[in-house]
Amino acid sequence: MTPTLGNSDRLRLLKTIAETLNEAADMNAAIHTLLRHIVHSLGLQTSWIFRYDPKRLYFVEMGASGLPPALACHDAESLKSGWCECQDRFVRGRLHTAVNIVRCSRLRDAQGDTQGLVFHASVPLRSQPGSKALGILNVASPGKKPFSPETLGLLRTIGYQAAVALDRSTLLLEQSRYAERLRSLAALANQLISSLDTGTILSESCQHLVEILGYSAVGIFSRQSPATPLVSRTISESSADQGYQYDQVASVPVMPETERLLLPDSVSGLWQDIPQTPYRIRAESRQIRAIHPLDQDLLITAAWQIAAALENVQAYRKSREDAQHQTRRLVASHLHDSVNQRLFSAQLLTRSAAVMWKAEKDNPKIEEFLQRISTQLAHSQVEMRRLIGALRPPLAKEWIVRLKEDLSHLQLSTGVTFDLALPQELPDDWDQDALYVLKGIIDESVHNALQHGEAKFIGITLSYDCHTLLLIIQDDGKGFDPEHTKAGYGSQTTDERAASLGGTMSIESRPAQGTRITVSVPLNSFVKESTV
Repeated sequence: MTPTLGNSDRLRLLKTIAETLNEAADMNAAIHTLLRHIVHSLGLQTSWIFRYDPKRLYFVEMGASGLPPALACHDAESLKSGWCECQDRFVRGRLHTAVNIVRCSRLRDAQGDTQGLVFHASVPLRSQPGSKALGILNVASPGKKPFSPETLGLLRTIGYQAAVALDRSTLLLEQSRYAERLRSLAALANQLISSLDTGTILSESCQHLVEILGYSAVGIFSRQSPATPLVSRTISESSADQGYQYDQVASVPVMPETERLLLPDSVSGLWQDIPQTPYRIRAESRQIRAIHPLDQDLLITAAWQIAAALENVQAYRKSREDAQHQTRRLVASHLHDSVNQRLFSAQLLTRSAAVMWKAEKDNPKIEEFLQRISTQLAHSQVEMRRLIGALRPPLAKEWIVRLKEDLSHLQLSTGVTFDLALPQELPDDWDQDALYVLKGIIDESVHNALQHGEAKFIGITLSYDCHTLLLIIQDDGKGFDPEHTKAGYGSQTTDERAASLGGTMSIESRPAQGTRITVSVPLNSFVKESTV
């Protein structure tokens, strides 16, 4: 039996509840406070709330106060699973106002001490009559006497207040999550723009979109290859909490099998073209109605960022092609202006010497012409060697030059500052495969510093003596705690590359203090036939 409150007490309770809900920064904490106020003010024993997601047709949260042992045991498992009459009425649209639920299946089936609870009152949470339902408020007290109409009316008013707060908090939460995802997508754009490989951009895009947007799977398809259209795919390893999903009432919309391209059990899917590219993004989810209008906007944003990264790759390739074209033109100009002119001059001198030889074999000018011909040919040979050397530099020298070019491009595209301490050149006889592995270690470490550490400064030092090559890469990024951080794929790959050269890799890092990677490799891994 519940006490009868006077008007002043009713107003005081409603005022307290309104202040609690309006001033709450954390809606979950506010709901728990609300439940305690209801229990205390109305002299009840317990109350609990189910929050409903009308877009996905299932209950997503449960909060309670003063539960009896039979309901509170095992983290309130009996309230978080199964089916009851009030939820059945709610989902079917038959719970319009506060009512007494005389036969409560949860209390009936509860194992243990129910502390005399037999039935409860259920109140649909609506911000106003006829508006969308946001949840159910249940209250209970020992005894078999139902709640009075006055108490049900008060509970209905409290339900309106709670519904308004829930509606507002849901909107704020959606906007907050939207803003957070936009920030994450902005960070993703910086990561993608630092890559110069199309395959890497597409695979990382799938991986990060699953993490940022919370899809079950994301794939990128090609519109130009109908035979093998799937280019890259990432499937989430975690299973999302489906809450209280009632397929008995609201049937799950099943996608045709032809549309389940990434997961065999997908029930929601979304396509988004990547502008100005031959690619499309496919997002799929195992959740009912998981695709919201805001998700479409976020996926459009991500598509444009992927397009920008792919365009950056094309621009970089074109710049290299333009540079090669300019080099070819420059070489052709040199050949025409110097070598070709000298050879033409030598040809004329040869003809003149031949004419003189036929007319007068002892003519002293013949020897002069031959000397001039020899000089022209020697100069042409030197010029040709210089031009060939410019086109085909020694392998080690090319390695240093290419490394500097790649880092310079990253600096221009990402804004990161590089401090390089590199040898002028490396010995010509160093092994090409070993240098390729060393370049991979640097690329992976720089990528990790930009992607995970969000570094603004990266220092690279490369040195060697007669026994060991030492590589140190240090950044000013976010850092991490190595003892409590599982090694990622990138750092594992770097460690394996160092090991393949017979070397070792160590990582020193602390939160907010950057990361230092040290790679030590025996010099004989690079030198085939001689030692330094």
